[in-house]
Amino acid sequence: PWHGGFWVTLDLVGQRGLGRTKIDSLCLTYAPGPDIRDWLIPTIGRHVEDAGLMRVSDLTERARTGTLLRGAFSAHDAPGLFVGTRIPQRCVQIHRIEQVAVTRLSLTCSTELTVGLGEEAEVRAEAVWIDARRPLAEAIAVYADHLPLQAAPQEPPVGWNSWDYYYSSVSAADIAENVAEIERDPVMASKIRYVVVDMGWNHDWGEWFPNHRFPEGMESLARAIADRGYEPGIWTAPLLVDPLSAPGLRQTDLFVRNEHGDPLRTSGGLYVVDPTHPSAKAFLGDLYRRLRQFGYTFFKVDFVDCLLEATRFHDPTKGHYDALRDLFALIRECAGDESHILGCSLPPGCGPGVVDSGRTGVDIHNQWSHVEWAFDYLQLTYWMHRRIWINDADFLVVRGQETSREAETTVLNPEAKNPRPPKWRRGPVFANAAEARTWANIVALSGGSVFLSDRLSMLNEIGLEIVRPLLEPTGVAATPLDLGDGPRASLWLQEGDDVNRLTVINWTDSPVVRTVPAGEQGAARVAPVQSFWTGGEIPVVDGCCQIELAPHASEVLVWPKLAPRRGDGTGWNA
Repeated sequence: PWHGGFWVTLDLVGQRGLGRTKIDSLCLTYAPGPDIRDWLIPTIGRHVEDAGLMRVSDLTERARTGTLLRGAFSAHDAPGLFVGTRIPQRCVQIHRIEQVAVTRLSLTCSTELTVGLGEEAEVRAEAVWIDARRPLAEAIAVYADHLPLQAAPQEPPVGWNSWDYYYSSVSAADIAENVAEIERDPVMASKIRYVVVDMGWNHDWGEWFPNHRFPEGMESLARAIADRGYEPGIWTAPLLVDPLSAPGLRQTDLFVRNEHGDPLRTSGGLYVVDPTHPSAKAFLGDLYRRLRQFGYTFFKVDFVDCLLEATRFHDPTKGHYDALRDLFALIRECAGDESHILGCSLPPGCGPGVVDSGRTGVDIHNQWSHVEWAFDYLQLTYWMHRRIWINDADFLVVRGQETSREAETTVLNPEAKNPRPPKWRRGPVFANAAEARTWANIVALSGGSVFLSDRLSMLNEIGLEIVRPLLEPTGVAATPLDLGDGPRASLWLQEGDDVNRLTVINWTDSPVVRTVPAGEQGAARVAPVQSFWTGGEIPVVDGCCQIELAPHASEVLVWPKLAPRRGDGTGWNA
């Protein structure tokens, strides 16, 4: 028993190796009401496209299988079924939900064991917490408490990254241009700390040496960034190797093996490095020691969730998350405690202390469809901030039709004329400043990292006026007030030491008028409420504000916290 729910696990004990590959530790039926087809299922799927609050009737075969937390809820204030995996984990944990009738769901929680662990005489499933007494946000808050808040949290990092504008075509000249633009803007120059070279600098997957777009090398570039007063950062995907690269052809003992003993391949055909193998440790150590010696102090480490597909490691005592923790322990040893490590695609099941910051979901691009997609992840991962890492909602990008001086603001969309395009990079760029500002507000409500990723010289004054005020992260993650009322929560409260912020988002394609609670109530007065973006005061009537929002627009209400008077019983003091 724990906080009104139960931690559940299953131990299998035998006199010899058990030979298990999976343990179903919890199987149940949930029948809460007469019709559950419109209930919402919290989903963090095994595929990047499957995330968010998905209706029971909309679950695809693939989305029925998810990780970390699942359940079923009818409204933000109604109790439902919640299941969450205990962190840190050793092995992959899967929660599968099926609709078995109009009135019933079935849930199965399974641990997928690596071959080495499954051959032991004692095998333990990952633990899950199950609760059926609370609404979704309350259940998440209780579940999150099994991980304590950091006592002395780091400040969220602030910087610029090359990825979203330049994609994999970035050059040394592009970096120099944006550093010069940062220096020209007094606000950016004073707030930005890191300049990060993302994907596109290296010769090949597995060959971590500069290509022709960086003719003077990466050490020279790091020195040039540092000489301008910023800390250089760099992207790597250390576990992926092209089969036709030099390591792919000549260092074949580096790789995770499949059931036949051949190198495991990703869906893209790349080999996966096994961080438990001595040769791989040497390969990885050489990479990160070299980059640290060059002067890089920010390390974006990407595509590491490929290890979750492994069934065996060189070290048979390691589970999936053990291997990932080994990888990042090695990176930390090479990079030093003074460096900042960002885990990109790092599963949160690795637990606290593995990285400094962690991406909360899918890549953002300057398209409304990607705002929705990235948010689908964030509304289920917001609580990780300062418990597992500093949240990184992804880049603060704002360029679009009203915020850029360029006619074309994105990289080529190869599916632009496809009548049924895939989810990735679908749809037009930001149609107006309101869409860009909504994404900016979402980055701010995450409480974590702020990294610009536009071509700064091409932002117009409208675009710059959006990014400048957000270069000081609040450090406090917002919590949702209406999580479970629909596919996306629209009311997010950040409670700071001195002020509160309420972010209100219109997710619809039509204008709306919202009446929202705001200000602090007391016997003596109500705190004045202002718009974060305009500074204008917003009237409070009966403790609420009325907000008019255009399609895809948002507003941030700010009001000071009121301190209670001592002894007079009348309520509040400014």
